[in-house]
Amino acid sequence: MNHKEARILVVGDNAVDAEQVCSMLRDRYPHVEATTDAMKSDAVFDRVKPQVLVLAFKSVEACERFYLGLYRRSEVIQSLLHRTLLLCDKENVRRAFDLCLQEVFDDYVLFWPLVHDAKRLAMSVHLALGALDQELALAPLSELATLARRAETLEEQLAQQVRLGRVHAQNAQNTARQAQASVSRAMGGLSERILATGLDDALTVRDATRVEQAFGKLQREALIPTLEEVVQAAQPMRDWVDTITAELAQPLQAARDLMQHAKVSRPLLLVVDDDEFMRRLLTQLLTAARYDVHAVGTANDAQQFLMFNRPGLILMDLKLPDSDGIALTRELKGTALAQDIPVIMLTGQTEKQVIVDSRKAGAVDFVAKPFNRDLLLKKVAQHLGH
Repeated sequence: MNHKEARILVVGDNAVDAEQVCSMLRDRYPHVEATTDAMKSDAVFDRVKPQVLVLAFKSVEACERFYLGLYRRSEVIQSLLHRTLLLCDKENVRRAFDLCLQEVFDDYVLFWPLVHDAKRLAMSVHLALGALDQELALAPLSELATLARRAETLEEQLAQQVRLGRVHAQNAQNTARQAQASVSRAMGGLSERILATGLDDALTVRDATRVEQAFGKLQREALIPTLEEVVQAAQPMRDWVDTITAELAQPLQAARDLMQHAKVSRPLLLVVDDDEFMRRLLTQLLTAARYDVHAVGTANDAQQFLMFNRPGLILMDLKLPDSDGIALTRELKGTALAQDIPVIMLTGQTEKQVIVDSRKAGAVDFVAKPFNRDLLLKKVAQHLGH
């Protein structure tokens, strides 16, 4: 990224402060813009698509309210790779530090009063852009890891289809054999009825031996060979099904090796939480810890994702709009694709029965909200086997 071309947006509640921030950055970063209009700030954010968002509100609480609201209102922010920079006064340094430690914001600058380090703001923007450069450089590796994990589900789906193919091929041959036997019995029965009754005087049988010979010849030379061709026609399908796994052995092994490398280098985690801000917080926290993260807000979205992806671990909120975490965990543990994936429950409810029910459903651990960052990362690493 050319840092001279970086897009920077300053949002605050005081026009003088916002302009001061812009003037301190403009020499180094020409594409800096500011807004202090609460009614237009969302639209300005969506238009600018900033790589660095500077929050210049007078109170840290106002920064939190704005950013949480922006995350809930803006469609752009969901997919925009950016860094947040929080400006604060000396009374709020501790709070700003804690929020950055919790990955709510990326960095903070002691801005009021601006007497100690006037260059700190520009340096923080520079470091934020450097972090974005690194994340952009790692993005192809994450995409490769995602493809590798999908290869694992492809192998399982292929194996399942091979098993079904064998069953269908065997059923086709069994049906053809049964048809042979049925036709033989029917022809024999018709011959016997003709000889015994002449089909109610419709036919006059003068030479029974010749009739039996004629029916026998029809069976041997026409009907049985035709049905045998049907039986044999199913054999190539059986042979193909039996050999396809061997034919694909080397590509599948390469996919397994790639998938194993992806698991070791950047494990994939699935976050299931209906709160957008909590999903972003967990995504930032876990991404910073070198995990690939996919976050969804409903049980249905989680199930759709698991159809084509195999995460190493699931972080599951207790309350979901279309289900609940315990019920979803129980359902996932009943499927072949997800039964071995460890699930950690995330919830503000710490009653004993909730913990008991979570364990019974198949959860391996439990983290209470608001969670401790270090404890959460420790439990994630533990259940991933790291």
